Amino acid sequence: MRTAKFFLLSFFFVLFFIFLLTSYIKISTSGVIGELPKDGKIAPNLRVSSKSNQTGIYFGDLHVHTTFSQDAFMFSLPMLQGEGAHPPSDACNFARYCSSLDFFSITDHAEAISKDMWDKTINSIRSCEIVNHEGKTDLIAFPGWEWTQMGQRPEVHFGHKNIILRDIDNVPAKPIGAGNTGMDDLINNPITPLLPLVIDFPPEKIDFNFLSYANYIYGTPFCSEKNTEDCRESALTPKELFNKLDKLNMDNLVIPHGTAWGIHSPPNSDFKLQLKNGNHDPNKQRLIEVYSGHGNSELYKDVKHIDYDESGNAFCPDPTEEFEPCCWRAGEIAKEKCTSEDPNLCSKESETAKKAFLDNISNSLTKFSVVKGAKPEDWKQCGQLKNTFLPAYTYRPKMSAQYALASREESNQDMSFKFGLIASTDNHKARAGAGYKEFAKNAMGDAWGANNKLTWLIAPERGASFYSTGGLVAVHAEELERNKIFDSLYNRQAYATSGERILLWFDLMNSDSGQVPMGSEASISENPTFRVKAIGSLKQREGCPDYVHTALSKEEISRLCLNECYNPSDERNKIEKIEVIKIIPSTEEVIVLDPWKTFQCEDKGEGCVVFFEDTEAILEETAYYVRVLQEQSLAVGGDPLRCKRDEEGNCIEINICYASGERFDPNDDCLAPINERAWSSPIFLSREKNL
Repeated sequence: MRTAKFFLLSFFFVLFFIFLLTSYIKISTSGVIGELPKDGKIAPNLRVSSKSNQTGIYFGDLHVHTTFSQDAFMFSLPMLQGEGAHPPSDACNFARYCSSLDFFSITDHAEAISKDMWDKTINSIRSCEIVNHEGKTDLIAFPGWEWTQMGQRPEVHFGHKNIILRDIDNVPAKPIGAGNTGMDDLINNPITPLLPLVIDFPPEKIDFNFLSYANYIYGTPFCSEKNTEDCRESALTPKELFNKLDKLNMDNLVIPHGTAWGIHSPPNSDFKLQLKNGNHDPNKQRLIEVYSGHGNSELYKDVKHIDYDESGNAFCPDPTEEFEPCCWRAGEIAKEKCTSEDPNLCSKESETAKKAFLDNISNSLTKFSVVKGAKPEDWKQCGQLKNTFLPAYTYRPKMSAQYALASREESNQDMSFKFGLIASTDNHKARAGAGYKEFAKNAMGDAWGANNKLTWLIAPERGASFYSTGGLVAVHAEELERNKIFDSLYNRQAYATSGERILLWFDLMNSDSGQVPMGSEASISENPTFRVKAIGSLKQREGCPDYVHTALSKEEISRLCLNECYNPSDERNKIEKIEVIKIIPSTEEVIVLDPWKTFQCEDKGEGCVVFFEDTEAILEETAYYVRVLQEQSLAVGGDPLRCKRDEEGNCIEINICYASGERFDPNDDCLAPINERAWSSPIFLSREKNL
């Protein structure tokens, strides 16, 4: 009964929170959308490139949200210590001047974008690409959007995917969303307009513009055969999405992202589901986002949040050295708080808490309240991969990149995922490539909160600790030209970094057709030999380069760049280690050898080069990729829960990086030492069956 009351109260609180949004910022397209600056904010002449010694490698961010995304709008509000609106023009200016990127894309959530918003986004992207008298540009902007699907159960969950289009001139009339999911269902709740009758709030202080926007967006019907104009385009499954993209006849990439993030993936979600029923298109899904500001989705570990017996009854798995299920932690908390002297009664309370957590495991509003009096710190490291580089929050191992690469469809042996690995920011403040310097956690990342004057009914708890400044995608291309960059992405001649501009080459030296680069599919008739070359990123100077001060006003540099830009020195960070990961796709077991080989580097300022050979028999299919670790440096959220450890290395106490409440410190960027890194795209090898 207590849980039901809490859930009802929580539900009304969230709805009230949405209602309060209307008192701060209008959401009408005329009030939020900003046009491209007309006062010199974009320089008329191309800036001098700051990317020396990087010939053939270009850096970008293909996952950036502006205030046109409904969640980005919410987080921009003053009550959440937001900065105000960040329209598409901000993404262009930030990418060009603050982060000095080579290419980027705006990927707002398609589900709640009006036709007017979409048109203005496209116009902004077109205006961003300045071409000089030689037909060259310093920044390429790709049109795109996010398909934001969230299934309530593993068997209907496919996850979020970004769609990136090659052409800037040939774009669809409207983006294709995933229907109403998640936040859309909440905003579109019929009780929302009745809140003034429920909440004691002065009606004369309420701005109903947000409700008007919500009524317009969610009152717009989905497209059908009879209505193709005044409607919202949607596809409920990847198969439907691929079919509709085919009908558009536009070159595109579909990039799964944030896959292992448990905020929107139900427990026991399984990437292998997408190999069935046409829900994977190998000609579109060529890349996967292995890392972003929402965490690392690389690793596969055989861990479970919930398990089932032969009769289908849920039970709580036992903890391991690598992982403690939160249902188990709930039982331990209940046991610690038990005041009875009867051990049987305390054990009963522990089992009751475990069951209560399992019953609420998919409900983020209630699951951490099942133990009365439990504080966020009491949950310790539960639900997280331990001793892992910046893991995604409440990790879903069967949605990881390694699991996807190791999966093969049982009924179709040729159907598997051949993903290249990229990274991005997933920034919701139009800050493309925000990880060039580690500062300003809330602005450069997506942690959000409110000052200590606001008391939350439901604290964001530990989730705010798991945001970083995000990563980048790097491509090997002949030149900075739209088609060249897109072709390199399509051919998987790309790699991911955790935000640092590490230079990386990974080549197979002796395929049957000669030397081939990362991302290639190749046949082999002898033991494969590989070469890896990695060079550390350039260390940063304080402030911004001169060309930024020439192009932007002092006020704009402060507002958008926060007075810090990509400003490289001549000194490079050193490469510390190179790890090789070997994966053998299988229909049954998951075969991931991580690391398969490790090489310690003695970098004297010129990087690290290693050669290695696989002397074992190559099976029908084997994938290899490399992970490059740079020397340690401080990073936002580097140790998400800031564990205090005992002599045996066990986490006995956590120090959460709070996003709200009395313990929220806006000056604490939660810095901790990490090894910034890069992940190559795999090389996919096969041995001819007759060899």
